Amino acid sequence: MGGTKDVLKHDFQKTVVELADAHCHLDLMTATQIGDAINASVKTLITNGVDIKSDMESVKLADGKNVFVMLGLDPEHAVKLKEDELELAVGLIRGSIGPGVVGIGEIGLDGREGNMPLQKKVFGRMLDLALELDLPVSIHSRGALDEVLQMLEDKAVKKAHIHFFEGSVEQAKRAERLGCMISVPPLESGRRRKVIKEVSIDNIMAESDAPVAVKSPRDVTIAVGMIAEEKRITFEQAAQAIVANTKRYFGIEAGKPKLTLMRN
Repeated sequence: MGGTKDVLKHDFQKTVVELADAHCHLDLMTATQIGDAINASVKTLITNGVDIKSDMESVKLADGKNVFVMLGLDPEHAVKLKEDELELAVGLIRGSIGPGVVGIGEIGLDGREGNMPLQKKVFGRMLDLALELDLPVSIHSRGALDEVLQMLEDKAVKKAHIHFFEGSVEQAKRAERLGCMISVPPLESGRRRKVIKEVSIDNIMAESDAPVAVKSPRDVTIAVGMIAEEKRITFEQAAQAIVANTKRYFGIEAGKPKLTLMRN
């Protein structure tokens, strides 16, 4: 293994190695953009719905080879739900579970969206659905990470992914104790680097959150680069570990997702 300077000088963008994007929104991208990412070695893409419209569009993208789907209601859309719409949404998501659908997401809480009681009601219902179907969840937690972790603990959720992690080392350690995965976005942050350094690589994934945070899933290379630097390993070693973590967490083996048996 080279020294720190060798790691920092590595040209991540030119590295040809398999990559995985644990959280993106492919329904907002063109087929050409998705194909370019796959051709650029991002061979595993986990796309997330945020409302019923995007959930239904996302299902169409699942190919069971490179693109896998999570279905959910995020906080921004949760606060817009009317009284009778939550159970309708739950029913539609439940009925859409099939090959290529690997979890419930994007779901969670957001301190900026207001109406926290309604957010918690929707988030709790989504967690219940994930537990019912024995599926992992992908969680939005901006400004509400402590509340998210408390709900995960209260409901004994064992497979939770905190996407776009922005918390402290202490919060990261709490998440790690609860068995959560955290993912690193391709945006520089000293606080985020401290978290990467302190959390086991076995609990880390990388994401682009494209096209919301960056333009393309290809930018996941930046997140992998940060992980490599803070863990003092090569880019290739970091990418290999992250791909393995992502496939393990989402139940993807040899390009085939774990199929969930529907319960009556």
